[in-house]
Amino acid sequence: MKQPPQGREKMKQITIAILLLLILASALSARITPPPPDPVTLDAEWEPREGIIVSYPWYPWFPFGPLFPTLAGMIDAIQEYGVVYIRVADENQADDCYNDLINFGVPWENIEFIYYLSAPDNEWTRDYGPWFVWEDDSTLSIADQRYFDGQQVCDDFPDFLEELWDMEYYGADIKNEGGNMMTDGHGTMIMTDHVLDVNPHMTIEEINQIYQDYFGQDTVYIFEGLEGDEWNHIDGWAKFMNDTTIMVAQFVTSDPNYQLVENHAVAMAQIPTVYGTPFNVIRCQLPDPWWYTYLNGLLFNGLALVPIYGFPGLDDQALATYQAALGPNWDVIGVDCYWISWLGGAIHCTTIGVPNHDWDYQVDVNLVFEPFNPPVTIPASGGSFDFHVELENLESDTISFDFWIDATLPNGSVTDPLLKRERLILPPSEIIARDLNQYVPGLAPAGTYSYTAHVGSYLPLIVCNDPSFEFEKLGTLSSSSPSAKWQLNGWDEAIQEDRDSPSKPDDYVQLNNHPNPFNPITVISFSLPVASLVKLDVFDINGRNVGFGESDLRDHYLPGTHQITFDGSGLASGIYIYRLETSGSEAPLGQAIPTMKTGKMVLMK
Repeated sequence: MKQPPQGREKMKQITIAILLLLILASALSARITPPPPDPVTLDAEWEPREGIIVSYPWYPWFPFGPLFPTLAGMIDAIQEYGVVYIRVADENQADDCYNDLINFGVPWENIEFIYYLSAPDNEWTRDYGPWFVWEDDSTLSIADQRYFDGQQVCDDFPDFLEELWDMEYYGADIKNEGGNMMTDGHGTMIMTDHVLDVNPHMTIEEINQIYQDYFGQDTVYIFEGLEGDEWNHIDGWAKFMNDTTIMVAQFVTSDPNYQLVENHAVAMAQIPTVYGTPFNVIRCQLPDPWWYTYLNGLLFNGLALVPIYGFPGLDDQALATYQAALGPNWDVIGVDCYWISWLGGAIHCTTIGVPNHDWDYQVDVNLVFEPFNPPVTIPASGGSFDFHVELENLESDTISFDFWIDATLPNGSVTDPLLKRERLILPPSEIIARDLNQYVPGLAPAGTYSYTAHVGSYLPLIVCNDPSFEFEKLGTLSSSSPSAKWQLNGWDEAIQEDRDSPSKPDDYVQLNNHPNPFNPITVISFSLPVASLVKLDVFDINGRNVGFGESDLRDHYLPGTHQITFDGSGLASGIYIYRLETSGSEAPLGQAIPTMKTGKMVLMK
């Protein structure tokens, strides 16, 4: 409800009093660190991005209208321009999200889940999500500020990403939300006086110093917030479009905020750019009421994603305003945000970008990828071929990387991964070696195929090494064969000393854990076909052994299924790799060719 000026001032005084109490109550739980070392820089929204983080689900209790079509429309558009990271609580939510997107016709092409135990109804990812800053222009780190009291799980999300993505974390002793921060990428930031309301103990000089130290902002301009704006964020009515242009909302003249915003537009036109000239201010007409705002859009890798609301004339005018401001090389797409606007936000509030940092995915791995009996020929009815893979770490440190195999068909199209293993952990000079078998179905078209292995990052797509070999399929069946699917087998089996006598499926060692994700207890289960000497280790994503070491888990086990409890109480939230080594026939480890299997588990606290 809109407040008259006197009432708004009274509410502000009451709010300040409450906030002072809340600040005292929450101070002990806040994670505050020293700032990053100079120099530190913060990219602008339009600069190159690896991907966008969003959250699922969106307020499942909202009774007035459907919210998911907005999220589906956003994800569908964004994944054409970069990776979409979707934060979910667990595998059940991931399944629900996947099915919802497929039902809405959204292809699953450039999407990855982030499993994080979180409040199920907070979609405001920009407000509590991480801000990524650069140290020395090459090291990507996380800068964070404190979120609303009572939202500790959301407030801890940047801490979780620190572990998940192996980044440094810097926590500032200030409250603000991401929707109240806009930067030009050169050290100039604009925000509203909301930052003063939620930090009544701080002076403007102290606030400026925080944003300079942690975010690399030399100048922070603070503007009076709008009357009746519950969130009081800058991204409702002003937006940097590039480093010379600011878009400012145009309110209807009858709106009580009309003159205030006009004054702000004049003031913003006096802000100097990095080039020494004033910013060019362009205006975007808003509907009445103004909270159907077009300025809460997203700029991402040449895509402008603009909220629209079903006002044909004004919607079209807003899209045209974006296009004129950004130029013909940008794609401008509208997404219906009518219902989500009732909750006080739209596209910008629910997304936050991850800058490009391709070099962090580069690994030096020698990849051997060879068929056993070339040339490989597959009959028309279908058949299989055997091949050998070796991955050797040539670096001096333990590395983590993705490995996948696909096939390019005679018409040039590429299959989905026939094998994909993510976040493999490989210590220096160590080798992963596998003998694998690929079955090609009879329905596969005739012609020459290119069969390719890849080392690097699957999402974002960074390929460091990709050897290939060809095979020929002699014909095509016109009806279903006994097996109509591509099948790749052997990754989870040990290499046999006699390659002419492969193991039967029931000779394989089985390994898994449940529950996954877990907090803090999970049970690791493994099944042995023969009596074996077993060693079980757990590693973090940096390759550090955080598990059992030389405990009783390096011991002899009889054939059958065994269960071992793992307690992660002393560990931080994140991804962990567990590795099982078995010698077979009770031979000591190191005196027989071991079976080595790994699994991935997620600790969520």
